[in-house]
Amino acid sequence: MFGIVIGASSESIFAIGEAKKMGLTVLAFDGDKEASGLAAADEAYVVDIRKPEKIYEILDQKKITRENGMILPVPIGRYLISAGAVNDHYGLVGLSQKSANFCTDKYLFHRLLSESGLRNADCQLLKCGEIPKEEPAYPSIVKPRFGAGSRGVWQIDNRKQWEDFVKQTPIEEDYVVETLAEGIEYGVDAMVINGEFKLVLLRKKMLTPPPARQCVGYYSVLELEEEEWRKIVCEHLENVSKVLGLTNTILHADIIRRKGNLPFVIELSARPSGHRLHDVFTPLVTGINMIESYIQLIQEKLDTVKEKIESTEKNKAGEESYLIHYFDMEDCEVTKIPTEEELRKKYPLVGYECHLNMGYQGKVVDGHSVMGRGYFILKGKREEELVELSRRFLREYVGEERIAR
Repeated sequence: MFGIVIGASSESIFAIGEAKKMGLTVLAFDGDKEASGLAAADEAYVVDIRKPEKIYEILDQKKITRENGMILPVPIGRYLISAGAVNDHYGLVGLSQKSANFCTDKYLFHRLLSESGLRNADCQLLKCGEIPKEEPAYPSIVKPRFGAGSRGVWQIDNRKQWEDFVKQTPIEEDYVVETLAEGIEYGVDAMVINGEFKLVLLRKKMLTPPPARQCVGYYSVLELEEEEWRKIVCEHLENVSKVLGLTNTILHADIIRRKGNLPFVIELSARPSGHRLHDVFTPLVTGINMIESYIQLIQEKLDTVKEKIESTEKNKAGEESYLIHYFDMEDCEVTKIPTEEELRKKYPLVGYECHLNMGYQGKVVDGHSVMGRGYFILKGKREEELVELSRRFLREYVGEERIAR
């Protein structure tokens, strides 16, 4: 069987490896000949993935059919639509191009959910090249229409910040400006199996202060007292998934818990979460390998997949919680880089990858400014304990100098 990867970034390597373990022949496509996923695949093709017809030319030679091919889900932004186009063209199981377009176009996503009564916010489109004429209501969120991974997302609280945004941001792409939904932000890993929403992991976000509001960490939400919120999330996202036309997919979502446990979905896309979540954090916390589960789903091993997820759900009130934290120290100098062995002796460290260099650490303004530094994963009983442990952990690198939070 062929596993097809569209967008062979470094974040595709996990899916490629899992597919090869399960006996699939992996065909990887990317427009960048240096994309690291190309080297990991069985066959690599440098093509413009914005043009699905270029992908068809290769897949036609392989005689791809519903019986011998599947799209491997990998973290990707706008060109998830190309994966949907391939599914449609060959009749493969999974995401359609229409659904992919709704998932990756924030303006269409808002309109569809708003018309369905599933999203309550004002939203206006700021088109490429336009000079903004209307001042938004405050506070508002401004973000690229087709952005992914929190790229270019800003909170605007007053007229000065709006004017600064207009002056400093070249309107070289479409933006959306929408009412800020205030509350606690969460991330979600899940699957849709024959139209049924299955929650894998609910993650509470750790965010930088406004205006950038970048996510710099996630707590696993396993506490029994969150049971009501979990049910609300599942019901709401199942309704959203149905409106988007999702049937058999992996998905990740960002959702806000507003006052009164009212849900507000920020975005939802039919792909795995990036930032070392789907490949490291989620399997560690839940024991579920979502790529393996997706391949089994396409191979029609539905009972196996559902049993795994439902078994995890039964244990969701476990006694231990986990925190994945990225190295978000800023405006300070790294003066020491401890060894992993040293750190494991002092902390309940269960996952670690460090790419820090000695010297000054700049501002955390977007995902690119922090994700490349690495991460650490700590285990503890309560969120407050994990917060204090993470602060102590970061001080191992910067001493008593100021860290981000």
